[in-house]
Amino acid sequence: MIHLDRHRARGFSLLEVLVALVVLSIGLIGIAAMQASALSSTHGSQLESLVAIQARSLADAMSANPDYWANNSPTFTITPSSSSPTTPVISSNAPSAPSGGCLNTTCTATTLAGYDVQQWANQLLGQVPGASATITCKSSAPVGCSINITWSEKSAAALNSGTKNATTATSIPMSYTLVNQI
Repeated sequence: MIHLDRHRARGFSLLEVLVALVVLSIGLIGIAAMQASALSSTHGSQLESLVAIQARSLADAMSANPDYWANNSPTFTITPSSSSPTTPVISSNAPSAPSGGCLNTTCTATTLAGYDVQQWANQLLGQVPGASATITCKSSAPVGCSINITWSEKSAAALNSGTKNATTATSIPMSYTLVNQI
């Protein structure tokens, strides 16, 4: 006659179930942390892509108007207004834009360059609020302009410092430079 121990064959104990729940909870917390890290990295990559696209956009406008950009050596800055991070302030040594724009009137090379810079500055700060740019051009060989854009990323700062709340984290300054020969 075979005798089975009835107490061993009853299943899991409450202690085993609790240990399994703790292990499962730690795994789920790890998955949530990985998701937060992925979202933060995605946001940072999105800003970097937008900045690169905007820099290339201004470089293309410069190449389309070589009469101004190849014959002048302007150096100017674009910064956000103190009252609004999406409103650009363009330094006085930038080419000046016509008041009515260049869509319905004929513009000179200089006013077209000013119009392009004004439109570009509005687009840059509309997509990357708080960004600033420095444009440095030279008319000596090789003729070209350097477009340097800086901005801050709070999400990356929160991720790197281990802070859970990105609004309380310190910002990390980011920079992108494009050198364009005309």
